[in-house]
Amino acid sequence: MGEQSGPIQDTNISYVENEDRKLRKALSTWDLLMLSVGGIIGSGWLFAAYAASILSGPASILAWVLGGIIVIFIALVYAELGSMIPRSGAIVRYGHLSHGSFAGFLFGWAYFLSAVSVPAIEAEAVVTYAASYVTKPALIANGIMTGVGTLIAMILMIAFFFLNYAGVHIMGKTNQGLTWVKVIIPVLTILVLIFVHFNPSEIIPSNGFMPYGWAPVFGAISSTGIVFSYFGFRQAIDYGGEAKNPQRSIPIATIGSVLIGMAIYSLLQVVFVGGIDWSKVGLIPGQWSQLSKLATASNAATAYPYAYDLMNAPFATVALSAGLVWLTYTLYASAYIAPSGTLNVYMGTSARTLYGMAVNGHLPKTFAKIEERNRIPLIPLITTLLVGFLFFLPFPSWYKMVGFISGATVFTYIVGGAALMNFRKQAPELKRPFRLPAASVMAPIAFVLATEAVYWTGWPTTLYLAIGIFAGLVLYAVLAALHAIDQSFNSTNIKAGLWVPVFIVVLTVLSYLGEYGGIAVIKFPLDLIVVAVVSAIFYVWAIRSGIKTEEIAAMIANEDQYV
Repeated sequence: MGEQSGPIQDTNISYVENEDRKLRKALSTWDLLMLSVGGIIGSGWLFAAYAASILSGPASILAWVLGGIIVIFIALVYAELGSMIPRSGAIVRYGHLSHGSFAGFLFGWAYFLSAVSVPAIEAEAVVTYAASYVTKPALIANGIMTGVGTLIAMILMIAFFFLNYAGVHIMGKTNQGLTWVKVIIPVLTILVLIFVHFNPSEIIPSNGFMPYGWAPVFGAISSTGIVFSYFGFRQAIDYGGEAKNPQRSIPIATIGSVLIGMAIYSLLQVVFVGGIDWSKVGLIPGQWSQLSKLATASNAATAYPYAYDLMNAPFATVALSAGLVWLTYTLYASAYIAPSGTLNVYMGTSARTLYGMAVNGHLPKTFAKIEERNRIPLIPLITTLLVGFLFFLPFPSWYKMVGFISGATVFTYIVGGAALMNFRKQAPELKRPFRLPAASVMAPIAFVLATEAVYWTGWPTTLYLAIGIFAGLVLYAVLAALHAIDQSFNSTNIKAGLWVPVFIVVLTVLSYLGEYGGIAVIKFPLDLIVVAVVSAIFYVWAIRSGIKTEEIAAMIANEDQYV
């Protein structure tokens, strides 16, 4: 598991670079920043405030702050990686470049599962908000989408497929307009509600600021959409291969987008908690768990309309109860714009994830082929649309899908810290326009925090995630048997990446034994300490397992071609 004496033969460099160079270099720093902000300000601002409040009460405000801090640690790691190796679909490449094909495939597949499901959850967000003002239950029944609702969600995804097909330049400029609207409306909501309809006493009600303790605060970070919302920062990295000046643009867009999102989301949570009209459901202020029971009752739409509408359209319902009709209609409009903008971005991100896996040799080369007319990865884009449809089956609502996406996404970021330190050791010659200060401290912190975030998604979400990742190995075996892919898991790559599947199994077992949906053999806060210690052990294993792949050797030898 130590350092290898020479590069490992791992992929067809000339084909990879020829395809990378076909991508249109059209995105500015501002374009990348707006892509990342557009990824962050999506359906999360429409629903996560409600979900986080139900789980942790007013302390959900703290959950947003802590979630933002965790993501900043992870984003700082990826800011160096993204500026050093700017490539489209780059996040699925880093594990491959630092630990070879075996680890690269597992992380790439997990990332694909997270990215390809985002367009579906954003489409669900649009349908869910619409359900609060159409004939009930035409679109949502018992908390899940009806057949009509699913059909509308699919049509929305098809529309943004064609927008992405038009090319990255058009998509990027369209996203700028959508992102401005997505930022302005939440900021307007904050300002109006805090001055017109805000009760400061709700922040610390009779049962306290933290009515359910610390454990749900951490659980809210991963399971209610908080970390899911912040992870839009990755857009600047995924589109790095199509940036005009990626070395400068990627760090600015990555860190800047997280800070913007952190400010907006934390303030939105404040005004939501302080804007609930408890008298409309006959509850004492602070009875969040009881509010959730009323909203999901079988006759909620008629017996408890305020609770029902609060679940389906949180901020619009708060605005309407305050008599702010104009703001209510504005929020309903935003319910189409914000998720649609994120759907637009992630449709392209998912396609570039498949493109990156094909470049790594984990999928057939046809997935790495760039369509000549619009210079986009067309086959991955089509595949993204079709696979995205499948997620409506097991996850027919926003609240059901968000935990899985959060877990899959944050799992892929675990490799960042280990990859960064491996590149520091194996490729110190590569230019680093952004060099992370105190990386030997920051990298393991990012690794441990990402692991904790996966654990917080809870059982059985961690089990579903493990099954989904290992199912990818079956697909890989079939493709390898058919000789449809270039990569093979030789002994060197398996040795370098063995820590990944073992880590997945251990983390799943800890989740089952823990307090977040598990059997609570290991109780809070001991469970967090155990997870931190275990993740630190795997971090050391991952560092020692790093290898010098042929791609990295080529980048060192021909660095001027890789910037």
